[in-house]
Amino acid sequence: MPGRRLPPLNALKAFEVVARHMSFKKAADELGVTSTAVSHRIRSLEEWLGVKLFNRLTRALELTKEGEAYAPLIRDGFGLLADASDALKESSDGGDLVISTTMSFASNWLSPRLPFFYEQHEDLRLRIEGSDLIADFTRTNTDVAIRYGEGGYEDLHSEMLFTDLVTPVCAPELAARAKEPADLLSLPRLDYQWSGFGGQDPSWEKWFRAAGVDNATPDRAPVFSDEHMVISQAAAGRGVALVGIVAVAEAIKEGALVRLFPVALENRSYYFVCQSHALNRHKVRVFHDWLKDEAICFDALIRDNPKLRFTTVVRSEAL
Repeated sequence: MPGRRLPPLNALKAFEVVARHMSFKKAADELGVTSTAVSHRIRSLEEWLGVKLFNRLTRALELTKEGEAYAPLIRDGFGLLADASDALKESSDGGDLVISTTMSFASNWLSPRLPFFYEQHEDLRLRIEGSDLIADFTRTNTDVAIRYGEGGYEDLHSEMLFTDLVTPVCAPELAARAKEPADLLSLPRLDYQWSGFGGQDPSWEKWFRAAGVDNATPDRAPVFSDEHMVISQAAAGRGVALVGIVAVAEAIKEGALVRLFPVALENRSYYFVCQSHALNRHKVRVFHDWLKDEAICFDALIRDNPKLRFTTVVRSEAL
């Protein structure tokens, strides 16, 4: 009805985010403001409504009876606004689907499969944004992210695609010099340490233990922060690289690289991630269904292809 007064939108959004996280700090991080600003917005909304929405306890927040009744209504309201905006955007942006993923996954796994996607969906255009930074759906135009991690993406829809297996690979001419795992100690190596690398992640020392080579102390090797870069070095014959099978499966299948031994370290997994309401959008659903089918085919490829099949898989953090 024309003329109806509404509370300030930024105050309503602050309430929705605080009610979802039950934390001023987490809400401030999501909104990109200070905790004090969030607190002021909540108080202004309470004053506008004339009711108290939160009980501020010593170390926690608690919704009041009025707050509990108000929160789902505001959440649904923002969901309707998002759906309406998405529908308008989709009709005006030519159907572009913005996908955020790591540089390595975009280059080595997704790109080789995109021609098959376009054969089925000629009317849909994809825009791939390669970045190792986590996509922020609230501040960017990202529709879908393919993330590498442990899962548990709060307040987002996520589905595991497949788990990565880390194993040594090299060019065919170098592979001829590796008859058994211990031989890798005398070959030039290439180290890859991804963002956030820590003690629980795969390493050469852990792989040697999994392969039955005890007390192995590999010599120092050049370290690369980008997986695609170290794979390129390995394909050029400059050393043996310890990398994820997801990134090198196509190169192994085509003969550009060789998986040396059927021993792998189980690492993190790849996840399809989007905002929950985005699954109602045609272009997101189409890509989701195609990607899930491709993930199933990839699992079958690893299981059935002798060049890629593993007989020993060990959890990295168990070593």
